[in-house]
Amino acid sequence: MEKEKNITINPYSLASYYVDLLFNDKNLSNATCFFTRLNGKVYLVTNWHVVSGKNADSLELLDQRGAIPNIIRVYIPKEIGDGLIEYYDNSYMDVKLYDQEENKLWYEMKTGSRMIDVAVIPIQDANGIYMTIEEAEEPFNEEVRFDIASEIYIIGFPFGNQTGYIPIWKRASVASEPELDMEDLPYYFADTATKSGMSGSPVILYKDRPVTIINEQAGAISRHWTKLVGIYSGRIGANSETRNDAQLGRVWKISVIKDIINNYEK
Repeated sequence: MEKEKNITINPYSLASYYVDLLFNDKNLSNATCFFTRLNGKVYLVTNWHVVSGKNADSLELLDQRGAIPNIIRVYIPKEIGDGLIEYYDNSYMDVKLYDQEENKLWYEMKTGSRMIDVAVIPIQDANGIYMTIEEAEEPFNEEVRFDIASEIYIIGFPFGNQTGYIPIWKRASVASEPELDMEDLPYYFADTATKSGMSGSPVILYKDRPVTIINEQAGAISRHWTKLVGIYSGRIGANSETRNDAQLGRVWKISVIKDIINNYEK
């Protein structure tokens, strides 16, 4: 039998995580999440509709049986030595969505009467190896140009875990002016066709540099322009009888993450 080869995986592929949504031990759905580190703390970021089990626009329950998740199960790799990692079906971290008094353990925010479709969960303890989205970014990317028509990638799990725990990169382009708000909400449109399992995916600007930047003294190298530019939450009108599916997806601005955290942790 041929020995399996060790492979090198893009850091952003290691920073996007497959999740199952559970009610106790009953699997309700699947989605995507990522981790971010702000002010020395680690947070899990996904969509509000993922953790609440409700449509962010209509507030209707998403599950036909009326079930609401109380656990988000994040599949993270294990270290197997020599700097190598491996994914297993039983390698996961369960994050509770409610405390014993049924209080929400995630942070959320509204604009007027509308829900912002982003949820942020403080992470106290993490069993296993995970990478924050900041760790995946290449150096020398403090000022990266990001405009309408920029090519971006939605990194998530459109097929659930049928392809394993390494995500799919779905190409898209910025379809509305990213500095403008749509419907007075902090999101812009991306031109793409995606599946529901990509809800909560990080959206990344990832473009080849014409020249590689190297700082030998710092041991830093950058071959790409890279930047987190949003949180994906699904297509407009994909499951609607009143709005046509124009293959336009909502991408929530990353400023929302800080706004939500600051609102809770003043």
